[in-house]
Order: sequence, then structure tokens, then C-alpha cells
Amino acid sequence: MEEIAVMSFFSKSIRAVSDIIDEAVRNVRGRISSDVSFSEYVNEIEKEAHRLYLLEEKRVVREILLKEINPESRLKDTLQKVADIVVELSTVIANTRRSRGGMSSEYILSYALKEYGIDNEPVGRRRSKKSYYPDVAIPSKEALEKNPNGVIALAVKRTLRERWREDIPIFRHFPNAAFVCLSDSADITEGKLLDMQEEGLRVLFLPDNLYFSLKGFIEEDIKRIEVYELSYLPRWIRAKLSLLR
Repeated sequence: MEEIAVMSFFSKSIRAVSDIIDEAVRNVRGRISSDVSFSEYVNEIEKEAHRLYLLEEKRVVREILLKEINPESRLKDTLQKVADIVVELSTVIANTRRSRGGMSSEYILSYALKEYGIDNEPVGRRRSKKSYYPDVAIPSKEALEKNPNGVIALAVKRTLRERWREDIPIFRHFPNAAFVCLSDSADITEGKLLDMQEEGLRVLFLPDNLYFSLKGFIEEDIKRIEVYELSYLPRWIRAKLSLLR
């Protein structure tokens, strides 16, 4: 099976990000208490979505292997075919997971904010022809198009590797913007916070556990970034919206 054919079959067979997150949200609703923090709620959805992604990948890989392997072939030939397919799939899966992972972050945050009564819309900037779009617009993409100064724009990342720099323009394009990190397993360090400060990041939300582990350093050394715990995000948004009305 050619690599292009593997990629096409994989992308067409795996469930849509929105469907997987829908299921993750339903599963999380059924097992958590109503008094969990916003940060815990988002993290539970993210973890459940990741678990479902892996199950989905395994399902499609099994389909590809069964599709390609002739059960009547000799064992040696079969094993060689498996090895070839696994090598092809490792690249396909990594690329697909990277793309879907970025999209899932904005949808997870969007779902959670709606649960907290905040109208918003994932923007899907990767399909936009504009030079820069945020991941989530509050209250909507249409409002963002009509008046960038009258909306809240959010850049969303699951973790904070070097890719955070690509979102610095959000603070140039939108006066009411924030950078949001979802996963409490994010690789945030004191050095990275200092780098963010130097690069011009202005408003940052970190998962509660990470925020409180770094709170002393943030209060002492981070003077040009507003840094908040993720659970404060809904209140921050409502306060901003009240000023924009």
C-alpha cells in the first residue's frame, strides 16, 4: 500500500475531532461532580479526548493491517508486510495527531466555555486566508470579522513548546486577547515565562496546578504579563465583555 494511499485511508477512516470531543464531553459529564473547577473540567475533557484519540488510531491501524495482509501468505512475507506498513503508519499517525491535536484544543476550550454560559466560536484559522486569526472568538467569528476591537480573541495550546511564539501576533491584532494553555502536563518553566515576557506575550492562563506551583516566581519576576489560573478565565471573559458592551 503506497504511503499516499495509507494517508488517504487513515484520514478518511478516523473519526472527526468534533465527534471525538462530543463523546469525551459526554463521558466527563457522567463521572465528575458539578463543583469541579473550570481548570479541572477542561483537563478532564482533554485527557478523555486523548484517550479516545488513541483508541481511534488503534482501530484504524487494525483496519489497515487487515486490509493489507493476506492471511494465506507465508509468515515471513506477512511479517515483512507488517513491518513496511508500520513504518509508513508511524509517520502518517504522527502528522495526523499533530494536526488534530491543535484543532482539538480550540474545540475543547470552546465546549467548556459554552458549558459556563459563554458564547464563542472556534475560528479554524488554519483554513483562513488571513495573515492571523485566533483559535477562539468571543462571542463569534462574525463579530471578530466586523470589529476586532470589540471581541475577545483566544490563542489556545495544549502544551507550551516553542510553538507558542507563533501566537504572539494575537496581541498585536486584537486588544482584548489572551493565550490559554489547557493541559496540566504542559512543559512550562520559569525560563519559558521569562522568554514569553521578552517576546511580548501579555495575558496568559495556565492550568491551576501549574499556576500555583509557579505563583511565587510569577509574582516576583513576571511584571509585564498578566498571568492567571485557568479557572479564572470565565470570570476574566465576563469582566472584559462588560467593558465592551
